[in-house]
Amino acid sequence: MHLSKAQCQALLPVSRADLITNCSDISVDFSISDSCGVLVFESGNKNFVAPYVKSTGLRRAESRDGVTAKLLSSALPEGLRSTMSSGSYSQERFIAVDQSNESVVLDESIIVKWQITANKSVGARKEEILTENGFTNLPALLGNIYWDEKLLASINKYIPGTTDGWTWCVDKAKEDDLGVWLDTLVGLTKEMHRCLEGLTHGDFHVGQILKTAHNEDMWVIDFEGDPLGNDAEENDYLRDIASMCASFFHVGAVAIKYGASPTTIKEWVVGAEKIFTTKYFDGNNFDKNALHALMRTLENRELKYADKFLPQWRYAPEFAIGYMKELGYGSN
Repeated sequence: MHLSKAQCQALLPVSRADLITNCSDISVDFSISDSCGVLVFESGNKNFVAPYVKSTGLRRAESRDGVTAKLLSSALPEGLRSTMSSGSYSQERFIAVDQSNESVVLDESIIVKWQITANKSVGARKEEILTENGFTNLPALLGNIYWDEKLLASINKYIPGTTDGWTWCVDKAKEDDLGVWLDTLVGLTKEMHRCLEGLTHGDFHVGQILKTAHNEDMWVIDFEGDPLGNDAEENDYLRDIASMCASFFHVGAVAIKYGASPTTIKEWVVGAEKIFTTKYFDGNNFDKNALHALMRTLENRELKYADKFLPQWRYAPEFAIGYMKELGYGSN
């Protein structure tokens, strides 16, 4: 099947369409029915993954199409394999927030994360390592869907009533709360690093932390690493710490955008960083200059990410960079 560049772009989420650089001459069609399936197509030496429907042409599947539910409710098409048995699903809803990949909740019981590109997945292996080592702050890994050895989708238990940190942590900032949640987050981080056996999360920020409203229980998600592909520091714990601390600045930017006092929020950001790092390192000395320099580097990446995928998010790294300069981060 030949796909034009425009057809390829229509098969990706809108925010990722510019990843397509040319047409596709090679594709694999895992048909579910006459009208839908999963397409893997090559463009620019990458294999892109697209749950699709046929209407006036090919387009990426939406919630109303129920393609993911259909796929997991029957035997997989030949050429795909899964480490999870099929079930019976009918209702779909997509997770609306921007993610490196695309997540679909089925019957409010499982969450299926479609990869944008088909690769051997470091993230899937990290989840397996965490599960093997008894890490409990991870939504239970139920299975993965593979084409050859390349991951197409991962399937986890869905935990109802949770929000990610772009909601719950913003609320903490607005409330000027630097309490128990930070202890929980530090404990989760230390246990995650212990169970990962020398690896790191790779894209660790409050948006990757789910929490319920009625208690401080937390779960960490999305181990696929830097969405810009800069994974050279894969075994450097300080990168995870810097990324989490930088995200407190992003939380502050969101809170200010929605009416919080800039003065109060700036104090909260610094307070959150100080408490998090002090407790993570158990009160021992650590290289603050290295941490702050890395935070500045990560913010430059965050700005590039916003420019490439999410322009409406640009205000957050701009605030972070400006405030970090004000604090002297990265100047030594």
